[in-house]
Amino acid sequence: MRILIISASREIIHVMVPPLGEAYIAAYLLEQGYDVQLLDLVFSENVKGDIEKIINNFNPQIIGISIRNIDSTTYPGNLFFYLPVKNIINLVNLIAGPDIPIILGGSGFSIFPEEILRDLNHSIGVFGEGEYVFGEIVKQVEKGEDIRKIDRGICFVDDRGNYHQKPPWRVENLDDLPFPARQLLDNNEYSFDYMNSKGRMWGNIQTKRGCTKNCIYCSYKLIEGPHVRYRSPVKIAEELDIMVNNYGIENIFIVDSLFNLNHDHVKEICEAIIKRKVDVKWGCNYAPDGNFLDLMPLMKESGAAHFATGMESLSNEMLGNIKKDRTADEAIMTSRKCVELEIEQLMHIMVGGPGETLQTVQSSLDQLEKLSNYMGGIWQGDGDVMIFTGMRIYPDTQLQKIAIKEGIIEKNTKLLTPKFYISPKIIEVELWQLMRKYCERNPRWMVPGLGLNNPEGFAELSQIQFSRYKV
Repeated sequence: MRILIISASREIIHVMVPPLGEAYIAAYLLEQGYDVQLLDLVFSENVKGDIEKIINNFNPQIIGISIRNIDSTTYPGNLFFYLPVKNIINLVNLIAGPDIPIILGGSGFSIFPEEILRDLNHSIGVFGEGEYVFGEIVKQVEKGEDIRKIDRGICFVDDRGNYHQKPPWRVENLDDLPFPARQLLDNNEYSFDYMNSKGRMWGNIQTKRGCTKNCIYCSYKLIEGPHVRYRSPVKIAEELDIMVNNYGIENIFIVDSLFNLNHDHVKEICEAIIKRKVDVKWGCNYAPDGNFLDLMPLMKESGAAHFATGMESLSNEMLGNIKKDRTADEAIMTSRKCVELEIEQLMHIMVGGPGETLQTVQSSLDQLEKLSNYMGGIWQGDGDVMIFTGMRIYPDTQLQKIAIKEGIIEKNTKLLTPKFYISPKIIEVELWQLMRKYCERNPRWMVPGLGLNNPEGFAELSQIQFSRYKV
C-alpha cells in the first residue's frame, strides 16, 4: 500500500517547523511495512507542480493531509494560515481524483474538525493523535471496508450531513512508537531565518504528550488530552544523538506544550543527555517555576540555550484570572537565573484577558522594565519580549465560556475564523497607545498584532507570506 502524507503548512513568518507529527505517522506506517512518502509544502515554489509530480510519480493509494496552525493568534493584525491550506486541500482533491481516499488531520484540524470538514465539503478526518488510527485506516482501505467503522480517532460527516466524532486514540506508551522518519525530510532546509539560508538549521523533538494545566485559553488538552504520557529519558537522549550525529541537526527545540511539567522527568532527561555526551543546543517551551531553579544549571550543562518562556503576566491578579498556578515573583526569579546562566529568553506576555485593566497592564509592564535592567541591563541583550494583545478564543475552553457570558461572542459563534477576547474593562485604542509608549522605550519588545518593533526583514517576510495565500 502506497501512502502519501502532505504537510500543508505554508507558514514561514516564524521559524519553519519540521513536520514532526507527520514524520511520526510516516515512521509508524513504514514500520508496518507500507511504502510511504512525505511532502512538506513549506518550501514549495510551485505547489501545484509539486503536488502533481508526487501524485503522478508515486501513485498513492491513500493521502493524508495535515493542518497545523490555523492563524498567527495575533490581534488586531492576524495572519490566517488556514486560507492557503484550504486551497492546497482543494487542489489535492482535484489532482488525486475521487478514487483516492484523502484523510485530514493535524493539530489545527483537531481543534476545529467539524468546521473544517463542512467548510471544505470533505467527509472524513483524524481527530487527535494519528499514528494508530491511520494504521487502522490503511487496513480498512486494504480490505475494502468502510473507514467510518473504526471506533476511535476518526470524525466524519455522513451521507445525511450529520457530524460524528469518535473518542481520540491516545498512544499510552510513547516509547512504543518508532523515531520520526526524518529520512523522508530535507533536514538541512529548516532554518531559524527564512531570509537567511545560511543561518542556523534546526529540528524538533517531543518528550511527552498531554497537559495537566488549566490555563483558560489553551487548546492543548483538546489535542493531546489531560493525561500526561512521558517518553523514556534514555530514548529521548538516543533520538537526540541520532539527530545530531546522523542528520547534523545541532539546534533542537522541544515542542512539548510545556517542557518543565515534571521536575524528575526534566532532571532525568538532562542526565541522560550528559551521560550519552550529546553535543546539542536545545530550547523549549518553559514556564517560570521556582521549583525548577535548582535544576537550571543542570539544564544548561546538558545544552539548554534558549527558553520560550510563558511569563504571560507579572500581575498576580491576572495570573489568577487566567488560571496560572504560579506567582509573578517566580517569573522574575526564573528570568534572572537565565541571565546568570546565559540562557537566552523569549518572553511571552499576554494583555487583555478577563479582568484586565490598563492599570494591571501598566503594573505588569513596569515590573518587566525593572527586570530588563537586571545585572546592568544584560537581560535585554540576551532575550526579547513578545507581547500578545488579546486572547485567541478556542472552542471548548474556559475562555470561550467567559466570552459568551460577557457577550463578546454568541453561543453558536464559529471560531475557525479567528475571534479574540479583550477585557471589557479596556478601551482598545487606549491599550494600543499604552503599548506604543512602552515599545518606544524598549525597542526589543515586539507586539506583532500592532506591528510594533518588528525585527529586521519582517516586512519583506510578510509580503512573501501573503503571496503564499495563492497556489
